[in-house]
Amino acid sequence: MNDRWVVRTKNEKVSFFLIKKEVYKTIAVFVSLIGALLLGLMIGTDVIPFYEIINYIFQLAPIENEFALGELRMPRVLSGMIVGAALAVAGLIVQGIIRNPLASPDVIGVTGGASVSAVLFLTYFSEGMGVQWTPIFAILGAIITFFIIYLFSLHPLITANRLVLIGVGLSSLADAIILYILVTSASFSSERAYLWLTGSLYAVNWVQTISILIGFFILFIMVLWSTRKFELYSFGDSIAEELGLNLKSFRIVFLLFSALLCGLSVSVAGGIGFIGLLTPHISRRIVRHHTSLLFITTAGIGAILVVLADWIARYAFQPLDIPVGVFTAGIGAPFFIYLLIKNRNSF
Repeated sequence: MNDRWVVRTKNEKVSFFLIKKEVYKTIAVFVSLIGALLLGLMIGTDVIPFYEIINYIFQLAPIENEFALGELRMPRVLSGMIVGAALAVAGLIVQGIIRNPLASPDVIGVTGGASVSAVLFLTYFSEGMGVQWTPIFAILGAIITFFIIYLFSLHPLITANRLVLIGVGLSSLADAIILYILVTSASFSSERAYLWLTGSLYAVNWVQTISILIGFFILFIMVLWSTRKFELYSFGDSIAEELGLNLKSFRIVFLLFSALLCGLSVSVAGGIGFIGLLTPHISRRIVRHHTSLLFITTAGIGAILVVLADWIARYAFQPLDIPVGVFTAGIGAPFFIYLLIKNRNSF
């Protein structure tokens, strides 16, 4: 028992254990996240000294690069962190619900559904209503797509792997709809939608950052509060039902959590792919015994991946600002092919 900490209240209403090695690894993940955040804040077109970042954060003294740090880099880096965490947690939920390592919001078409809804709004309605309504439309698109997937999952002949293939088909359909919208719309509208679709954190502002921060925090707390049910579900349908879990309501609630997380991230950064696919596989190698810690670690790793990918996108090819989605796709697509080959006998 020296390898774990046991937490138990006097009335034993709260009782759980933590593996020390897993806790230390999770702490290392968040130390790495702090390093990634500092890298994104310090190094860009110009290098901002570390002491200026400290002075800005804690308001200790005026700094020379206040505009570059406070209005350009800080919102972008923080938004990247939240977007990465949201996509990663959404991916962990989808893989757990469908019980398939190939599943993620972008692979099964949820990101595509959110993108269709958002592009429709940006192209035809944003001039009159304002772009601040984009998150609502993106979330609605994600929710509708998720429930289409859920309806397919109710059919007894559709296995988890076949469900992924259905999702890939829905994703292709979403791409076709988006392409039609872009081709038939006015040039200024299509250019704005196209930049957003590539998955970019360019020109993210504080209003967007604070909005998705609040939304993610609320949703993540709700997910952590319900991780006991998620853990029961992992034992299989029959055992979970015997232990009192309502499978139908559980699936609907957690898919809704995932849809909302996906919609939040898509509304700000567009279609950043493969974070929800890749991150859960990494985090499961770090945390194996505690579901809440797994969700926390997954959020941290997802945040690191997007922040680092965005830093490379804007720094490695200066003066060009390459969309972050280009780099995440470059990493995620080969990994998806590897998983597809590994699970080929399951289809």
